Amino acid sequence: MVGRLDRDASRADPTRTMTIIDGVAASPPPPGTLDAPADAFAMLRDALAAAKFDEPTVSARLGVTSLYDVKRLADGRTTLASAPEDANAVLVRLFIDSETLPTAVVERLLGSDVLAALDALGLVAPAPGVDASLSATAMLYPTQGLWLASDRQPMRAADLALLPQDYVFSALSSLTAQYLDVLPDAPGRRVLELCAGTGVAAVRAVRRGAAEAWATDIAPRCVEFIRFNARLNDVADRVRAVESDAWSALGGETFDLVVAHPPYVPALSHRFDFRDGGADGEQVARRLVEDLAAHVRPGGRFVMRAAISDRRGAAIATRVREWLGTGGDAFDMVVLENGVYGPMEAYKAVTKGGKDFVDLEQWLRHFDALGVEGFAVCFVEMRRDAAGRAALTERRVAGRPPDARAIDWVFRWARRVASMGATAEARLGGQRPRVAPGARLAVHLESDASGAWSNVGAAVETAWPTHNVVKAPPLAPTLLELCDGTRDVTAILAGLREAGLVSEDVTRADVAHLVEVLAAAGAVELPDCPIPAAEKA
Repeated sequence: MVGRLDRDASRADPTRTMTIIDGVAASPPPPGTLDAPADAFAMLRDALAAAKFDEPTVSARLGVTSLYDVKRLADGRTTLASAPEDANAVLVRLFIDSETLPTAVVERLLGSDVLAALDALGLVAPAPGVDASLSATAMLYPTQGLWLASDRQPMRAADLALLPQDYVFSALSSLTAQYLDVLPDAPGRRVLELCAGTGVAAVRAVRRGAAEAWATDIAPRCVEFIRFNARLNDVADRVRAVESDAWSALGGETFDLVVAHPPYVPALSHRFDFRDGGADGEQVARRLVEDLAAHVRPGGRFVMRAAISDRRGAAIATRVREWLGTGGDAFDMVVLENGVYGPMEAYKAVTKGGKDFVDLEQWLRHFDALGVEGFAVCFVEMRRDAAGRAALTERRVAGRPPDARAIDWVFRWARRVASMGATAEARLGGQRPRVAPGARLAVHLESDASGAWSNVGAAVETAWPTHNVVKAPPLAPTLLELCDGTRDVTAILAGLREAGLVSEDVTRADVAHLVEVLAAAGAVELPDCPIPAAEKA
């Protein structure tokens, strides 16, 4: 039986998101981990499940499609705003909204044993200045089939500047969702999450079958939250939390899958561990890649979401491969852009809208001195299986929200092109292409002096698996109709000739080249390189 809450005890107030010391916030204590009783975690898990404190249920009650970037009551949300009438509402109000609730209401709706478990785990405490009331000491929320804890969000915009340097950022962020969407599962494998924060990727990995997962962060408070989250989700025996500056504490450990969502905001001085990535925003990402070869096993993968810059004379993919050093020849690499912006947009993001012309000029000169031409938020995946052949590098642009299957298709396509012949004609031998679902065709018409219209070309656009626009000749509509899965290149050429759209000078090689360009864009699908079905928008 866990201990009962001593409502009359005099104690420091752990519900405050920050304590001010010389104008900067000191770190609030994380929830209890090493000394917290196991039965308190078990009781809390049972209570959360019984209250249906899961993402589908809570999202439905709050009137949102997901909890990512969900508004709190303090931010203007109007749903679930009345006095709590059930356990689910109490949990939302305490741990997502960070609201103060009467102790009697919490005890009546959650039960005295659950309240005692929350106290034993350090998740609630008497609210300062409000008699007989409780506040949460941390956020607690359902996401990815897990329950996670992180630091409470500040209740006022003015408090953002007072957050501690080692603030543990919430996993309920659309940026975290994008990162998690591209991570493959690793059943039976050994996983490492770098710059782990809450440890969401590591904990999810073992929940989805990984043999074990390590989670590292430079901030000791993040490490404590990771340990807490592992215990809360009953996977502490397979999740190891380690305080480490990049690879510094990992020695010779190797892994089948390494994932990272490092800080990538350019910063001339370091303020937040979760955000600041050095003068160019790439300092942490670069260090992760530089030592990758020592820690990724043969056949293993590395997946990272970060912002990286194109520099004068050095594109992103070239620069990242250079970071790998001499061990880079063993890695194939895909860089998938998911948003581009210039130095001016980067400045506005860094300064939250901009300060003054002097500050602007300083930053723009800084970016120019680095040779920055533009930034891109990228998903970078590397696979260590290029031994015995030339390593592949592919850079694409994301269309619809990407996931691990989209990146996997880019790898499969690149390897197909590299291994199945020297020409498009050879690579398409025996293939019967078909138009992929979702491909869009725009026919370009041009008027002449008489007002008559003629077809002068077409554009074929795809948004999945990646975004592409292919400029095509006038015959494109008929060619795409002929790509119905029953014809090979020879039959497609015959159909174009029968339609009077090509002369005898057009060869099988010409048609194969155009079909392969469309296939590379995902507009046409080949049987030996199927395109995964896109999720519904």
